[in-house]
Amino acid sequence: MAIKGCKTIAEYAFRRWMERNNFVMQYFELKVDDNEGTITDMNGETLVLVYDSEAKEVFVKE
Repeated sequence: MAIKGCKTIAEYAFRRWMERNNFVMQYFELKVDDNEGTITDMNGETLVLVYDSEAKEVFVKE
């Protein structure tokens, strides 16, 4: 489980979101900056996530 070792609630929420959406952590890198998380794949493509602390939900940034 990729949840151990999270430093923030936002990072925890991003990792849970990735887990629920079947991302295999060994193939992706997650960088967290405050309430934004950037997932980078092995091709260098990125997906930006936002953690809404009021709603306690993660959204894909458009």
